[in-house]
Amino acid sequence: MGGLMQIVIPSPDQAIENGAFTTQWVNFITKVKNYISGNSQSGTTAQRPTSNLEIGTKYYDTTLGYPVFVHQVKPTVVWHNAAGAVV
Repeated sequence: MGGLMQIVIPSPDQAIENGAFTTQWVNFITKVKNYISGNSQSGTTAQRPTSNLEIGTKYYDTTLGYPVFVHQVKPTVVWHNAAGAVV
């Protein structure tokens, strides 16, 4: 990943709409959580996350026994291993 991740803070007046956090703030909070936790999660191949992902997001795949990384998010999520092979 190497490099600092830029996190843009939405304005406070955009935080709540109709009694709930706005999508903009949910995305911001998710990015902060991922940054603080080292952007890593773990589970089986079938449990890999499919939303709120960024290129470089790390996931320890217990089915494969090694970490995989998000290589592409659109039009579909593509994961690869440290050698660059799609998994």
